[in-house]
Amino acid sequence: MAKKSSKMPKWIRDTLETVIMIAVLMAAYNFFGPLVFKNGSYFPWWTYPYSVGAALLIVGAWNFAARKFRLLNQQLKDEEAAKQRAQAEREKQAARQDQQEAVKRRNRNQSKQQSR
Repeated sequence: MAKKSSKMPKWIRDTLETVIMIAVLMAAYNFFGPLVFKNGSYFPWWTYPYSVGAALLIVGAWNFAARKFRLLNQQLKDEEAAKQRAQAEREKQAARQDQQEAVKRRNRNQSKQQSR
């Protein structure tokens, strides 16, 4: 089956995927940790929702900022490419004009030599 395009922005999807993985790992660590190592330090369960909320905020802010920086970088690259294309077009136009002037000059010189 083809993957449906989601209406959700990519940075939000990435944030949710990452935070869900973090939340599952935190829960597994806190649930299975005492079974494996009884003297370990584990966080109290009442702090779990706050940890997930903090992870949502931090990872979401990071993904949002990274997206903004990527868009800004792409915009700068596009502007630079447009400047280079404009410069190349100006150079091509100048070369075409120089060639036309050279043809006119050649014709003028030939006509002067023939009239002598």
